[in-house]
Amino acid sequence: MKNFIFLFLFVAVTANAQANDDSLDLILEKIENLENELARLSNQIDSNTFEVQKLDESNQARYVDLDKRIHDLEAIILLSKEEEAEDKIESNNPLAELIEKDGEEEEFTLWSNTLKLIDNSRYSEAAENLRLLILSYPNGAYLVDSYFWLAEIYFLQEMNEDAYETYFSLINNFPQHERVPVSLYKLGLISIKLEKNDEAIDFFERVILNYPESGSSILSEQELLKFKS
Repeated sequence: MKNFIFLFLFVAVTANAQANDDSLDLILEKIENLENELARLSNQIDSNTFEVQKLDESNQARYVDLDKRIHDLEAIILLSKEEEAEDKIESNNPLAELIEKDGEEEEFTLWSNTLKLIDNSRYSEAAENLRLLILSYPNGAYLVDSYFWLAEIYFLQEMNEDAYETYFSLINNFPQHERVPVSLYKLGLISIKLEKNDEAIDFFERVILNYPESGSSILSEQELLKFKS
């Protein structure tokens, strides 16, 4: 009888140990699966980050290209108007060539030259022109774009405080302008550089909430994911 009890206890202990080993193996397997999943997600985040950076660079190029196209169209319209005006003036005034350009024409010429400087990566000169446009033509046709491109130049040159102030001025002074979503997104990026993460999150969330259909909203969502990872 004693042998039977001993055998029973031995079998029970062995079975319990085996069960514990099986549980441990199962836990280790789950841990390994989790590690693999984390590695996969990490790689995916790195890949998404790279794609976002490429998208941001692509958007930057599109902004330049779009402004250049608008500039070309405006040049055609302005040239057409000039030719009409010259025809009328020349018929009445033999000194037509001595007439000075008006303010609107000077503004356009300055803006046109600025775009060429940006296109040729002559950012310091372009920034001087943009500051001159803002000061000289406070009600001009290119005022908002001047704020935006001045902020972009500051951002590109990592002049974070100046970029922040300029983007912020654009948003405060022209809250309905189409440049606002990307300006908010850039303010979020600058806030990260300035180690103001709560402020950055606020800017990204404003973009997503108020401009859900914009490209800046997609970029903002990608940035918010980084805070959650």
